[in-house]
Formats: sequence, C-alpha cells, structure tokens
Amino acid sequence: MKWRVVLELVGANGTVGVHELSGVAEVAEYAPRMIGLTLTEGKQMLSAVQYHLVRAQTEDHCRRRRRCQRCGAQRPLKDQRSRRLVSLFGTVEVRAPRFTPCRCAVTCRRTLSPVAEIMPDRCTPEYERTVAKLGALLPYRRARTLLSEFLPLGEPQTVETTRQRTLRVGARLEQEAIAGAGSKPAGAAKSVVVSIDGGHVRAARQYQGRSFEVLLAQVSNDEGKQVVFASVPAEAHSQTRQLRGMLHGLGATAETPVTILSDGADGPRSLGEAASPGPIYHVLDWFHLSMRVQHVAQAAKSWPDAAESDRQAGARLAETIERIRWRLWHGQVRRALDLIGETLAEVDDTTAAATSPLSAAARKVARLLRDLETYVSGQSAIILDYATTRRREEPISTAITESTEHWLLHRRMNSQQQMRWSPRGAHLMLKVRTSVVNGTLDRNHAVAERWRAPSVSASSVITPRFWTVSRRYT
Repeated sequence: MKWRVVLELVGANGTVGVHELSGVAEVAEYAPRMIGLTLTEGKQMLSAVQYHLVRAQTEDHCRRRRRCQRCGAQRPLKDQRSRRLVSLFGTVEVRAPRFTPCRCAVTCRRTLSPVAEIMPDRCTPEYERTVAKLGALLPYRRARTLLSEFLPLGEPQTVETTRQRTLRVGARLEQEAIAGAGSKPAGAAKSVVVSIDGGHVRAARQYQGRSFEVLLAQVSNDEGKQVVFASVPAEAHSQTRQLRGMLHGLGATAETPVTILSDGADGPRSLGEAASPGPIYHVLDWFHLSMRVQHVAQAAKSWPDAAESDRQAGARLAETIERIRWRLWHGQVRRALDLIGETLAEVDDTTAAATSPLSAAARKVARLLRDLETYVSGQSAIILDYATTRRREEPISTAITESTEHWLLHRRMNSQQQMRWSPRGAHLMLKVRTSVVNGTLDRNHAVAERWRAPSVSASSVITPRFWTVSRRYT
C-alpha cells in the first residue's frame, strides 16, 4: 500500500495551494513498529502543516493590510525583514514587510508592520499558556523536556526563556484580576468562609533574610464552590482588591456574612477584614490552637520516670493537659486559663525543688505552658465553642488550607525542589499555580491577553478561513 498526506490551502479568492507533507511510502511487509504513524513521523507532519499554514496566513494578512482602508491605494513598501513565531508545532520564520504611511494619512504618519500585529509576543497564546502551566507544575527544565518529547518544538527554548514566559503570564493574570475585581456578583451567597494562613518561601541569596512571607487563602461559599488565593504581600499590587474580587465571584455582597478563619496573626486577619464586603466574624483556627496544646503534651511525655513519684506526677500532668484541651474545645476560655495557671504554679514548684533531669523537663513544660497562656489570652475574643460549631457542620479549622499550602509552596517552591526564589518571581509563579488549581487558567489567560502588546484594530481583523487537510490513499 502507498499513501501520502497533502495539505490544501484555499485562499479567499478561490486559489488552491497544494503542499505534499510526506513522500510516497510503500510498505511491503507489516510489523508492529510499522503500523500507523510513529511519533517522529507525526511530529514531522505537524511541523510541516504549521510551517505552510503560518506562512500562508501571514502573507494573506500582509496583502490585506497593505491596501489603505481610507483611500484604497496600496501603501509603499519600506523594507522587508524576517520574524520568527514559536508555537507548539514548531518555530516558523516568515517574511515581515513594513509599509510606509499612505499619502492620505495626515494625522498618523507611522510605519505599519502587519506581522507584528498578529505576532506581538513572537509566540502563540496557546504555546505561552502551555509553557506557563507546565512551568508552574514542574521545574522549568523538566517542563521544557516534557514538551519537546511529544511536540515538534524544534530547537528547545532555554530555561530562562521558559521562566520569563511563565512569569509574564503570571503578571498578566494579576493585571486581569485587579481589573475584574470591581464586577458585581452574579448571585448572592448566604455565607462565605475565608480560611487564611501564612507560609514562608526560601529567599534567593541576594535578598535580605532567609525567607519571606506568603499569604494563602481558601474561599468557599454555602454552595460548596472553592477558590484559592495566594500572594506575596511585599510584591502584590492591590492585594486586597484581588481577594475581594474572588469573594465577589463566589457571591459575597454587602449583606453576606463572612467568617474569617485564621491563626490570629495580624497580617492574615487584616487582609481578610479589608477584603470582606459584608459583616465579619473572626474565628480562631482550631488546628493552630490544638497544636499549641499538643506541643505541651509532647513535652510532658519526656517527664522522667525513674521513680514511682515521678511517674505519677507525669501521668497527672498529661491528664491535666488533656483537660485543658477539653475546655478549649468547648469554648471554656476562662476555666482553661485558670487550669493553666494552677498547672504552672505546680510545675514551677517542681522546678525549684527537683533534681537536674526533672528540673530540665519541668522548665520546658513551664515555658510551653506560658506560651499557651499568652496565646489563649490574646485570642480569647475569637475562641468559640468548637464542639457545638462542629455539630452544626460549620468550619472550625484551616486544615484544608494547610494542605493547599503544602501543594502550592512545598511541592514546587520549597522542600522538594531545594529552590530559592525572589519575592517577585514567587509572587508571579503563585498567580499561575493558583489559576491552575482553580481550573481557570485557560479562561483567565484568554481574557488577560488584552494586557500584552497592542492588538490589531477592529477594522483590520481578518475573517477566519477554513483550511482543509486531506489524506489521500493510492
């Protein structure tokens, strides 16, 4: 059997251009490796289709743009250069003529470059979006290798180019988030929950400090819809406005109650307050409060047990810590503080009268108990009855935000990759990663295309043509 693949390009005036993409191949005997197309043959065909199609489209566009829309005369040719377009199906170099202004153009006397109008970034939006998505999920070098494995990219882009394209998409997504934050919600939600927490990313060596702070928020409404928000406060532009836009997207209005779950730190709390359009209810996250109690419980396990009296004292201390946890779980803040104070007095007496091993353990427990007392006293106004709230199936913990933080930061930007980041680079990377998590990268990137170089004017937009690819068997 012989077969060949032919590309037919049908122009607006009916002219047909035929290009043979693969030579005639004759198969005498069949084998598993000879059934269908191989990956190499498929990549070569896609590259050939892209080459002929892009060149034909640019020539057609330049021919249309050369004719003046006002007087109908042809613009004089100034010079002719070349321009490269990077796409998922290869890099195509096309001729890029430039035209001098028409004689009828009195107010605008600038050189016209039609190819620059349709190739402002020298790459297709789909290529840029795909590179940004894989660059946000994988290390840049691995993402570039994975793309070139299955697509006819031609000469692979450098790692720095991949990084710059990913961060450029992040900057456009941020601009679009700011611009669209003022839109009104389509429907009002009954309630909105903002679970907000902070994380840290290792800083590059040229920046002061070993790490910098990242704020992460998970917003959900009563219908179960969830979105993720992440930002580096030092680099964010209109951070509050961006988070408010997410709240509006989930139906938050001036009458919608907003519950803010946090660890009580000023940064996350103030961001949630400023972004919430309706009444605010602060709740201290049970996860962080329980972890404070757990630290004391872990220290109590190291209580010496050489003597029977020490074992009994350690058992009483462990039981007392669980009672403190129980009282906090039921919102009994005053009783919990009283019990912490009584336990501190007993531990301090043990520290003064005990031998060296017991004294060291008692000092550690006393220090952690004082930290717990300070934390509970400072956050007493936002500690609620967690048991009752849990039975009503209302949120009490930011544990789901902790898992989101692990995915956003640690799996790509911290422990597993051993990377250091600049605050600006981490901020733009998080914009892409959150868009991927929310499943809105394709839509957001298509809308954010308006923030690139100036596009073609409405009067010069080309009507799409249908190009046919035929596969002929002989």
